[in-house]
Amino acid sequence: MRKIESIHSHVKFVKKEKAYALLPKEHVPFGYATVGVTYPDPDYHIDRAAGHSINVFEYIEEGEGEICLGGVWTKARAGDVYVLRAGEEHHYRADPQNPWKKRWINYIADYLGAMLDAYGIASGIYPCEDARKYFDLAFEAARFGVYGDSGRTVADCVHKIVSHCAASRAEERPDDAYRIREELNAALYKKLDLDGLCEKLHVSKSNVIRVFKKQYGVTPYEYLLAAKIEAAKILLATTALPVREIADRLCISDEHYFSTLFLKRVGVRPRAFREMKG
Repeated sequence: MRKIESIHSHVKFVKKEKAYALLPKEHVPFGYATVGVTYPDPDYHIDRAAGHSINVFEYIEEGEGEICLGGVWTKARAGDVYVLRAGEEHHYRADPQNPWKKRWINYIADYLGAMLDAYGIASGIYPCEDARKYFDLAFEAARFGVYGDSGRTVADCVHKIVSHCAASRAEERPDDAYRIREELNAALYKKLDLDGLCEKLHVSKSNVIRVFKKQYGVTPYEYLLAAKIEAAKILLATTALPVREIADRLCISDEHYFSTLFLKRVGVRPRAFREMKG
């Protein structure tokens, strides 16, 4: 069973799972790594609070599940790799009707954040079937201690997975839902101009809403609003910016409306949230 580093986190321990831990050695670049395989379990879910040092790399071999990205639950399926970066909240769960089987690497390394930044890899889902072989190789190396130094082999596999995810991102087909999402991500600190977005993409407003909701399960407005609230939480927890200025930066000009919206989404008002995180 896997023991996961956490801060005020909930982790469901999975019986149908094999895992192997690798400790740091000379000339091995990580603090520690855990490599494993999880078998289908309809109740599987992981909730890990912000502030930890674990980078998660997981390949879905079969079945499906959901990953919470920017406050939005997004479907991941067989052939997908998902990456969840250290320090962020991690929430992911198996689909109860079609639970996933997956291979994974939990990786703690000081250098990895800079590497992920250099490759443009944010927490997300990457259609990356070619990366499967590196998860297999890492698992076999951890299990049997083969291929020379197993720690270096696992580190090399992580680097290859990052590279393949970056390549899959560059080659991703720019369908309407993807292009809409990219525009929304770019509008985090802007007002959403849905009419302008429709004109830019040459898609009707009703079609934008329909296509996006079909792919991501929420409307474009709900997706962007959830992302703005997540950004507000980070700014409240990590800066001394006044609540009014945070609201302004997120283009929510009415501070009272922002406070009420935050309360509805998070359960406390912004100032109370800051005190909790202080």
